[in-house]
Amino acid sequence: MSLVLLVSVNICQDPYPVYPLGMSVVARGLEDAGHEVRQMDLLADGGPGAVLAAARALRPVCVGLSLRNVDNVDSVSGGGECQFDPAKKLAAGLREAEIPVVIGGAGFSLLPEIILGHLDADYGIVGEGEDLLPELVTRLEAGLSAPRLMRASRRRPQPGPARRDDRLVAYYLKSGGILGVQSKRGCENRCTYCAYPTLEGGRLRHRNPGDVVEEMIALKREHGASLFFFTDAVFNDRAGKHLELAEELVRREAELSWAAYFRPSDMARDDLRLLKRSGLAAVEAGTDAGCDATLEALRKPFTWTDVRAFHELCVSERVPCAHFVIFGGPGEDETTLRQGIIELNALQHAVVFPFAGIRLHRGTQLYARAMREGVVQREDPLLLPTFYFAPGLDRQLLHAELSRGFAGRRNRIYPPQAGQERMRVMRGFGYNGLLWDTLIDFDRDEGAGLRRSVRRAC
Repeated sequence: MSLVLLVSVNICQDPYPVYPLGMSVVARGLEDAGHEVRQMDLLADGGPGAVLAAARALRPVCVGLSLRNVDNVDSVSGGGECQFDPAKKLAAGLREAEIPVVIGGAGFSLLPEIILGHLDADYGIVGEGEDLLPELVTRLEAGLSAPRLMRASRRRPQPGPARRDDRLVAYYLKSGGILGVQSKRGCENRCTYCAYPTLEGGRLRHRNPGDVVEEMIALKREHGASLFFFTDAVFNDRAGKHLELAEELVRREAELSWAAYFRPSDMARDDLRLLKRSGLAAVEAGTDAGCDATLEALRKPFTWTDVRAFHELCVSERVPCAHFVIFGGPGEDETTLRQGIIELNALQHAVVFPFAGIRLHRGTQLYARAMREGVVQREDPLLLPTFYFAPGLDRQLLHAELSRGFAGRRNRIYPPQAGQERMRVMRGFGYNGLLWDTLIDFDRDEGAGLRRSVRRAC
């Protein structure tokens, strides 16, 4: 049995601090293989210095660095360096201490060769690490050689449970109030810009609903957790498996609150009512575009009519709904830009998070399109964020139109940094949870503000 130290190097806290769920899932895989595991976190434990001190004292067979994100996908305010500086400092200190460094996580798997070289780590694991990291540890403790870069050749039939660290759970409940739970992996959609199918596969792999609910109930019983976020790429799958999970939450009388990412279409009223009875507190909709032309260009599996109907259903059932929308992608021009602003401002009792430009990731359809259009070259590392903007669309005009179109509405969060600063202030005063849902008042008539906003957009 060997000791392994796992470290989450994510220091981004926008829109809220996120518990390192992936690291805890890998920790369970290591423990199941007979290894001892310690988990640390740069946010919870005070930065690279504290982790280095612990590593020198513990002398683990290796240190696994979990890289959740590569940047914050904000083209206006930047922030691409938020992951790599502390990770690079930590990797350098571990090399100096002669402790092998292994890099993994979803962020790493997006650019494995580039990040492995940039951090000068000993090993890297691409894909699901629950099986590969124990295999690597076994090789290291036996003094055997191992490939510098290991890729998962198969995916587990279903995601495994997490081995959460009690100390980290307490930190994230205090600092954010939300814990992530995964009910499935994979994404059945084929949006042009998204890397989820590459990271998790195109086939959905569901956990047993009873196991998911038992995990949530245990976290409530042992830690007082009451608000959860399902980290699935899309919660409402077409086969309706998410409803089985809701039925189990109702059957167990879990009395928990939860939120998730939703596809804004194909929702029956009875289904939404079931989800609400099971604890649904808020919906984050992956709307992604503001009109049919841009939705189609992104290959979204719904229309704006679907979005409007989905949102109106949420309002009628008094479920807070936020729409995340990307402007400037394929097919965007001045006409679609202004139309999208009008359409989004017409959604009453809604929070809208607009973004400008689409972060490019290798292996996506949009990346291939960007190469054809000369936006990027094959040799471009993409280590720092590179954004796609529709050819011919002036970026300054895009920013100006978004700023003007959403000005004066506290529930239209642009630029993204403005909302992040507002949330940081609220958390500083002790508020926890999603926070954006506090911007919705179903009893307030938004008609007058809506009419003024539409006139400005036109």
